Amino acid sequence: MYTLLENPPPDQESWNFTVPPNHLSLPRRRNETKLYGKFIKFSAEAITLNILQFPSNRVLYSDDPTKFILVSFETLRFPESSLRVTADYINRMMKAGLFLNGTQYRFYHHSNSQLRGRTCFMREANNDVELDNRIYEMGDFGKIMNAAKRAKRIGLLFSAAELDIQLDPKWVTDIDDIENSDTMFSDGCGLMAKHWAIQVSKAKRIIFRNQRYTPSVFQIRYLGYKGVLMVHPEMDKEKKYLAQFRKSMKKFTTTQDHSFSVVGYSKPYAFGRLNNDVIVLLSSLGVTNEKLEAKQNEYLRWIEEASQDVMKAIDFASCLENYDLAERVLLKGLDDPRVTSDIRKAQMSEVSQFLKNERPRARMIIHKSRLLYGVCDPFKVLKEGQIHIRITSRKGPTTPINGDVLVVRNPCLHPGDCLKLRAVDHPRLSHLVDCIVFASVAKPKHQAAPAMSSGGDLDGDKFFVCWDPDIVPPRVHESYDYPPNKERPGGKVTREDLANHFASYNNIGLAKVTKLHQKWVQCSPKGAMSAECQELNALHSQAVDGARVKIPDRLLTPPAPEGKFVLDVLAEAAGAFRVRFTQQVANDLDPDTTSLEDAEDVLSQLFKSKPNAISEYELFNMAVAFARKFSINLYELKPYLTHLDLGALAAHEKHAISTTLGLTSVEHRRLWNSLLTSEILSPRDIEQRQLNRPLSMQRLYSSKEKTTATFFQYLQIASEQFTRKLLILKTDERFAVGIFIRGITPWDEDPEVDENVVVCSFMPQASASMSVYRPCTVGYRLHCSDGNLQLYNKSRGDTFVFIARPPRDTGYDVIASIALQKISSRVQQQFGRLNRAPVVSMEIHVISNRDRVAHQVFDMYFEHVSTEEYIGRFDRELTSYSLQSVANVAWSSHPGWVKDLFVPRNSEEVFKELLSDLTQEQLQTLIRFSLQHRADNETYWTFSVIINSLPLHVDTISSCMEKCPPLVYVLLKAYPPTESLLLPEPLIPLGVSIIRAVLRAANSLGVATLVALEKLAKSIDDIGTDQYIDLLMLAALSIRPKTLVQETLIVLHESTSASMEDDPATAYLHKHALAVAFDCAEEAADTCPCDDTGRPRNSRTSYPVKQILPAGDEGHVNIHFRVDMGVPIRLHSHVRLQCVSDPDNAFVDRAVLDGVVTKAARGEITVELFHPLPPEFSEMQWKIYDAGSLATARAMIDSLTKLWEERGNCCSIYEAIVMPPPSDVEPEDVDAELEEEALLGTESMNQSQITAIRSCLAHLSLIWGPPGKLLSGSPDI
Repeated sequence: MYTLLENPPPDQESWNFTVPPNHLSLPRRRNETKLYGKFIKFSAEAITLNILQFPSNRVLYSDDPTKFILVSFETLRFPESSLRVTADYINRMMKAGLFLNGTQYRFYHHSNSQLRGRTCFMREANNDVELDNRIYEMGDFGKIMNAAKRAKRIGLLFSAAELDIQLDPKWVTDIDDIENSDTMFSDGCGLMAKHWAIQVSKAKRIIFRNQRYTPSVFQIRYLGYKGVLMVHPEMDKEKKYLAQFRKSMKKFTTTQDHSFSVVGYSKPYAFGRLNNDVIVLLSSLGVTNEKLEAKQNEYLRWIEEASQDVMKAIDFASCLENYDLAERVLLKGLDDPRVTSDIRKAQMSEVSQFLKNERPRARMIIHKSRLLYGVCDPFKVLKEGQIHIRITSRKGPTTPINGDVLVVRNPCLHPGDCLKLRAVDHPRLSHLVDCIVFASVAKPKHQAAPAMSSGGDLDGDKFFVCWDPDIVPPRVHESYDYPPNKERPGGKVTREDLANHFASYNNIGLAKVTKLHQKWVQCSPKGAMSAECQELNALHSQAVDGARVKIPDRLLTPPAPEGKFVLDVLAEAAGAFRVRFTQQVANDLDPDTTSLEDAEDVLSQLFKSKPNAISEYELFNMAVAFARKFSINLYELKPYLTHLDLGALAAHEKHAISTTLGLTSVEHRRLWNSLLTSEILSPRDIEQRQLNRPLSMQRLYSSKEKTTATFFQYLQIASEQFTRKLLILKTDERFAVGIFIRGITPWDEDPEVDENVVVCSFMPQASASMSVYRPCTVGYRLHCSDGNLQLYNKSRGDTFVFIARPPRDTGYDVIASIALQKISSRVQQQFGRLNRAPVVSMEIHVISNRDRVAHQVFDMYFEHVSTEEYIGRFDRELTSYSLQSVANVAWSSHPGWVKDLFVPRNSEEVFKELLSDLTQEQLQTLIRFSLQHRADNETYWTFSVIINSLPLHVDTISSCMEKCPPLVYVLLKAYPPTESLLLPEPLIPLGVSIIRAVLRAANSLGVATLVALEKLAKSIDDIGTDQYIDLLMLAALSIRPKTLVQETLIVLHESTSASMEDDPATAYLHKHALAVAFDCAEEAADTCPCDDTGRPRNSRTSYPVKQILPAGDEGHVNIHFRVDMGVPIRLHSHVRLQCVSDPDNAFVDRAVLDGVVTKAARGEITVELFHPLPPEFSEMQWKIYDAGSLATARAMIDSLTKLWEERGNCCSIYEAIVMPPPSDVEPEDVDAELEEEALLGTESMNQSQITAIRSCLAHLSLIWGPPGKLLSGSPDI
């Protein structure tokens, strides 16, 4: 292996490498059919070159393999960066090309499996046109206008397949598919002549037990066809064609390559296995845990007895398709040491696969089952619900059962994927052996059987077929219909589009859905039949083909499971067997026939096992004896001490271990507690934190011994293999931090850890004890991956601890950022800020998984936490946020012309000159970008250009002022009001928008508001009455300084004096609307008093906000707060939002926003805001104030407006209310006359109602009271 570049930077722009010729030479062997080539692997640590065997495919066989590079990005993920950074890196490399010794290689393509594995081929080429010409000569791919679909079709050329024989197209033909109006039965399944199958078998040298064998089914690639061909003797009688392809098999058209490629074929004795997916579904469908346990025990006995009985050994080797071993067992027996050793190896290999990535998995072989290729019934002799199966057995091809069988295809998440079909043996299909034949008929609206199981088809899918009565479920669930993913048609697809499709592909969504399904299936009483699991299955079926899916929030947090799940029960039993069997193998191994490598593997398994019948010291003695037997240096046993339960060892046993292994004095002390020899913690630290207890901790890693660069490698070991671990990190002499972690932490995932993580600070230079254990709470998640550890509360924006591998140019191996205020305010005050600080020293200490006493002591740090401060019910920790700025823009997500305007930053003259060629749409985009990234100067300069473009774009200008109200003053500067207090003619259509913007900017601009309104007095008088009332209420509700709001309301009112002189009704409306506005402003000032700058004074009347989310309507937001908090805010409440957090990269005033509640529910309200949200609103912390109710004020305004609009038609006493009293009648005389006269129709009313009627007839301005019901017979007034 040759290293091309260490620690490649994420912003790398060129990939030009010089390699010594000896590292590029390919192996040359006579009669060698294997292809070898250059393999380049990209990772965050290095770019490496190697020479490896290439997968065979049609493209390589028709070209020169030396001109290719196989490139892998499978492990490439840059630390402290998103997947987008990796995708951009790959994209840049594809565009720039990769150079080896001056030869350019460019992105060629990949198979569909390589896409999922993040691997592709690059080929020598000077440009993309050259490669396009080569690809499109092989097929008519240019007709496909969807990048993903075109990539999938081209990928067929790169599918791994052996080129076995040439087939002239004159011997093949297309035939119709078998289908009805609802479904297709032959999807991907064609026919082949028997004698052609024999020729292919000879060319491929297919042998079964030393005899030539002709399969019934071949999975093939030929020309543009993909799928399977099944033997069809009828074609031999016709002697016309060798192969017949269905239309569904044709994926593209080509005439370039006539090679007939075999991907796979049907085989005898292809036993099926029960994996986790199938077991979960069977359990949900009624197969009991006892039956599943019995099947696993039967499987485990079968493994164990393979080394005890010749016939069982032959069966064991044969089932694993190791026919050579089976033959040697037959010929030499188990007395031959070499045969016995090979059987042991096979057993250990099978047992070792009980774990995958250190996680248990089920994979038991079921002997009454097969894993078979699916084909269709070409004669339509099978009925719906029937299948034909004939399998190879000792008696020859037979049908194992004429009854119900289980048929299922992996992956399977839906209970309906398990089909219960009737197996039959039909004479016309007797030539089809070791495959499953599905019926080609169905009732209307019914699906073909393969499609009902995980959306399968017949183009190469294999199906698990089982006739074991203990496994066939008693219940059947309706299948899911598995709709196909929609393809988005596009325009011209370029090679750049195909490269981008490869670079941006990821299966994170699929993995997340799968993990959530695993959690929901364990916590739901219905298992896989629960609604949540079935919804996740639907999402899984979309994500499996790379489509992006959005998981509903309600599915993201499954509850904790209750009791043991069936997979846990099986895993425990399999784990116990693995331990016992590994120890037995260790005792039985023969040094003369066992290699050192095999012996070390057994030794490793021995220490990792969990024996129940022997003590820890006996296990150590067993390991020492084993090492001596196989000449393993006892020094090699030291790393395995971390797997011992040291707490179970007596003092004399620890001394004996120390002497036997020749431990140093430091290693000797670690036998009691590795923390006592910590190179980071001082004795004072250990004593203050009470870490000097008999913890029996073992130091797994120390940066002093193994360098800081290897920290994440050992972190993965600790995360996946130990349930109790302590991470200690030191940033300088003043501060270190300890992270106690309980439980297994999956690698490269984001599991919820809740209270299972505790953070502790160590400050040796602090004058007083700063011992604070900060336990995490429900909702905390812990992400551990290569180059990254992040502990955060629900979202990454609320991160507690962040440890990462920084870019190479920093000169550091590991850096850390810690929100110290989350530990304690005292710690933060004492130390200050810890952001991206280099970590100078690190240690990882672990406890053996078998040391239960040490576990209990360790867990005390989670349960017994000293109290340093009292936390109220609704207290919260304040966190900072970062202001958006142009400096940290991800330019790849914005148009290139935007970057050109800001990089570098320009003067006003240059900037405006650059805007001259932009369209109005681009200018609007620029305004939004500038506001989002707080580019204030550019915002005003851009707006200045917009308003100087004639004729004025009214909608654009109005939209800009809505987003940023202070822009109105730029507009008024360019187009000042006339001396007659009117807007100039170009601005008349914008009158309401201008006044509205002036009012919304009042809190920040103060007295300038009054000056602007006074200069616009006549224009204010000219606007419609409804619009004026809205502006009046806007001023009352959005301007917070008490004096300013009062003066603003008076200026607005006085501006309409001209219109009030001519119409008493208008004067009446304006007068009382002003009174209502004053009432609203005064109520807000009393309920939520503000200072002269408009900031609320009394924080005790506020309520913490959990989050703010944009609502559907412009200017509306959804505000969430805790449901257990008594919040008086209701519908029509006037509210004020105030930011309570400060940015960590600048100083700005804390935002205050006014609004009105338009929708209210428990824990959630929708608010119409009067002020624009800050760009960082989602990262800020907020509190909300109640500023009074507007229900009464709105009802009063509605009444006044209705009275003004409808006048006499609204109320019979309109004249008395609105019109002034006659000048010759005194009010007192009118009142006296009314008192004397009896009112008709009031005989049945009470005195309060009569008084109200008399008041109506008096010259009063307004009557307001609570609604009531009229008495029976009362007049309708």
